[in-house]
Parts: sequence; structure tokens; C-alpha cells
Amino acid sequence: MAINSDSVRPPARPVGKGYAPAGGIQYAVKTGDTWVTLAQRVKMNPWDLIHYNYPGLPTDLQGAAKEVNWYLREYVGCTKVTTNGRNYEFSTGDTPGKIWLPGGAAPAVAALSPDEVARKQVLAALRDPAVGRMNFAVGRVFIIGYDYERVAKAIESGIITVHVDSRLPGHMAEYWSRRGPTALDKANSFAVPPAGASEPLLIHEATHAIFDIQGRDSYTAESEGVAYVAQALYSLLKYGPSGRYIVSSDPAHLISWVAWQAIFDQASMLASIVRNVRPPYVTEDQAKLLYWAISNTITYMNQGSTTSYDGVPGA
Repeated sequence: MAINSDSVRPPARPVGKGYAPAGGIQYAVKTGDTWVTLAQRVKMNPWDLIHYNYPGLPTDLQGAAKEVNWYLREYVGCTKVTTNGRNYEFSTGDTPGKIWLPGGAAPAVAALSPDEVARKQVLAALRDPAVGRMNFAVGRVFIIGYDYERVAKAIESGIITVHVDSRLPGHMAEYWSRRGPTALDKANSFAVPPAGASEPLLIHEATHAIFDIQGRDSYTAESEGVAYVAQALYSLLKYGPSGRYIVSSDPAHLISWVAWQAIFDQASMLASIVRNVRPPYVTEDQAKLLYWAISNTITYMNQGSTTSYDGVPGA
């Protein structure tokens, strides 16, 4: 299976094939390795390990993921592709099949289960220093950094669970307040794909978990709007300003495509506002276009206009 052509992009200024990070030790990848499992071995954030190997990636995670796929194909020799066709996978047969780990990190450690790896990734994202600075409000909804710590504590105590779901594409994630249509869709749970989710998306889903812990009645445009602002604010605080994210065209659903573009544009704009004003607050009127956009995508139209959070017992 070939990778999707729009999932690979050559870097503008690629590091040379002979690049060796300071103190690095070459590691031969094998089947089953992922950036998440290798980062766990060396006690790093997965994206920090990726940047350790390939400095100069763009701050936009979608763009960075495309460039990482190029490096994996051209430098590591990856040929196997995830089932959704969006990312390369490590394999024992890769040639030369080498990446870099920080010095002293090569010895194997006790293997963690996929769910344990996913759980640690979610906790690491929730306790990223950038998250502690996320104090903001959108309309009637106020979020503070400690709200995300409450989610982390609920995960550590087992009140909220984390599991791997191979059905999820790319670096997506989900939070389920109630039990979903299948046995995997457990109430009060995060679902993460096998290769790990992007940290901004984990913060997006953790914002839904905050709504759930608070038992907050909401409507879909509001709960998703606040989560998209949180996602954009986290990216801004952690990685700094980035270029505009362009949503792939969808001629079959023109209005939905325009709405999706507006979601990312408006979420980024509102995140910039709350970062730079005191108090860090945007009004319902300022969020109106974001809410309209969410209501006009095919995805959220199918979810209905209201979102019910029933609380997280014990959290």
C-alpha cells in the first residue's frame, strides 16, 4: 500500500543524511516501534524525540507530520504504511532503518502495553508546562490550567481510562463521555491511535473531559468551539506562531469545506486574542463565526446541535 501523496512533503531545508545530534546513539528500528514507544523509553515527549532527529520542522503539526514522512521514507527507508495510508511505520526490514536516541538510551527497558504507552502520552500532554498557562474564557465558559490537572488526576486514579483504538486515523484522538456504539467506546475514556495522537488534539479532547467532569450542559458548537480554541492556544504557547493551516479542498461539500477552514482560522485568531489580552477573554459575539462554522460542517451536523456531559463520578 502506498502512502497518500498529500501526506508527504520535502522539507524546505532538510537536515543532511549524515546529521548526528549531540550525544546521540543510533538505534535500529524494528516492527512494533513507534515514536511514542521510543520516546517513552528515553523519557521524552514523542514530538521532542522527532525534533531531536529532524530539527527545523515547521511548528504546524500537520506540515511537520508530512515532512517526518519524507524523512522516514528517504532517510530511514520505511516502506510500510498505516492502514489509513497517512503515515509510514517502522519495520525490522527498513534499510538503513536507523534513527537517533539520546546517549545512554539504547538499552531496552521493560515493555509497556499499548494502553499504558497511550496513558503516559496523555498524562505527559496534560502536564506540559504550556497547559499550566492556559487560562482563558470563551463566552460563558471559563477554563484554567488546573482543570487539565484534574483530568490528569482522574486518569491516574482510574476514573478516566485511556486505551488504544486502531480505528482512529493518523494522530487523531477521542474522548467519550458516555459509552459509544461499540465495546471500545467506553464511558469516561480517551481513545488514542496506535502511533499516538498529536498533543494539541489531546488537549482538544481533554477540554471535552473538563466539560464532562463539570457535568456542563452545552451545545455542540460551544463545546467544540472552546475545544478548538484550547487546541490552538496550546499550539501557540508551546510552538509559537505558525502559518495558516489550509484545509484540503472538498468540492463535494463546498460549504462544509469553507466551514472547516473557518474553524481553524477563527480558533487561531481567538487563541491569539486570549493570549494577548487581560483578562484572557473573548465574547460570544467574537466567537460567533467559529460557532457558525462548526454548525455547518458535515461532521458536526451529524452529531446534533446539543452535547450532553453526564459527569465523571469521583473526579
